[in-house]
Amino acid sequence: MRDFSVDLQTERIYSAKTREYFEEVIKSYYSESYRSAVVMLYSIVIADLLYKIEDLKELYGDINAIAILDEITSLQKRNPNSPDWESKLIELIKEKTNLLEPADFLHLVTLQKHRHLCAHPVLTEGYELYRPNRETARAHIRNMLDGVLVKPPLLSRKIFDDLLLNLASVKSIIFNPIQLERHLKTKYLDRINDKTLKHIFRSLWKITFKTTNVQSDENRDINLKALIIILRYNYQTLFDLIPREIDYYSEISVENLSVFISFLNRFPKIFDTLNESAKILTTNTIKKDADFDTFAIFLSKDIEEHIEKVLAINWNSGYESVYITSQSIIEVYEYALNDGKRDLAFNFLIKSFGNSNQYDIADSRFENLIQPRLNEFSKKELRAIVKEINGNSQIYDRRKARSTNYLIKERIIEVFDNFDFTKFNNFKY
Repeated sequence: MRDFSVDLQTERIYSAKTREYFEEVIKSYYSESYRSAVVMLYSIVIADLLYKIEDLKELYGDINAIAILDEITSLQKRNPNSPDWESKLIELIKEKTNLLEPADFLHLVTLQKHRHLCAHPVLTEGYELYRPNRETARAHIRNMLDGVLVKPPLLSRKIFDDLLLNLASVKSIIFNPIQLERHLKTKYLDRINDKTLKHIFRSLWKITFKTTNVQSDENRDINLKALIIILRYNYQTLFDLIPREIDYYSEISVENLSVFISFLNRFPKIFDTLNESAKILTTNTIKKDADFDTFAIFLSKDIEEHIEKVLAINWNSGYESVYITSQSIIEVYEYALNDGKRDLAFNFLIKSFGNSNQYDIADSRFENLIQPRLNEFSKKELRAIVKEINGNSQIYDRRKARSTNYLIKERIIEVFDNFDFTKFNNFKY
């Protein structure tokens, strides 16, 4: 009867070519030809390592992979009949990539020694050839499956640089977050181990929230989207990194505070893991500015409480600045929408538009909050929009009032059988 765990891991071998060759190892193992199994296993592992290095070179232009292949090719040309290049390959992969963990390297070296004994038998005192037992062969098979064969190739130490370049190149091509997630999973996340994932997360955190230069500023939005996708990909593993390096993750550039707030809105528990200094500085900075306070949903108990607080903001609220951007309002709207509270979200847009206290603000909020969703408002909500306009002179007296009101009127005519506009004397069109 076959060992189920070995068979299960065999199906997970990354390379289809390796998986095909590996059948010879399995056949030898189950037919109790353990010497043949060990010899063939070593040859397949060396071949698989070469396939992985080739992939890194061809698919990603990895400089470490190119250097390794150049050195191995040179060794083979200098001495075609010598197997020394195999040992050099193992050594270079250990030094220049993350393909082999320390334990995996030791397991591979042990397999190499047993392979040499099996391929070049040494006569014992009883004139018997060396023959590994079942347990030894099985241990080698399991170690090589777990440590080498099932691993994808993309474990180079230069992967983060490649990721940043790739994100910069796709930011003008991929706008849909679902498509970006699929892209990152296919090209990177499904091809790396936890060690590399942690390295990427830590480095991308720094680029997104700490670094301030032209390149990071230009790509901050796409980098933030990638960071969110990466954290969700393996949330608990990456979340656990933060308290272990609490000071590193608590140091955030003030210039990047709005980006950090957007991140915390999606992962509010992360705020609780920061050190007290970061919490105090972040909270106090937010509380000085109505726009930041609107944007910072994570500081409220729930979205209902947050919206109630935002709609109550006025000149007497104690902020140094009470101006609230449409971007912050949309952040709250989308949060409520994603939380399944559609009516709350749309009512918030209408009330925010109705709270416009300057002509320019009313123009901006109509263009950004109302007009793009005009066909999505219900009859009740359309009536509420007209009521808000009718009761606020900063909306109905502004220069663009007639043209924007006309758009609303046209939509009302489409959905209402009869709408009495005469009840709203200030709604001119």
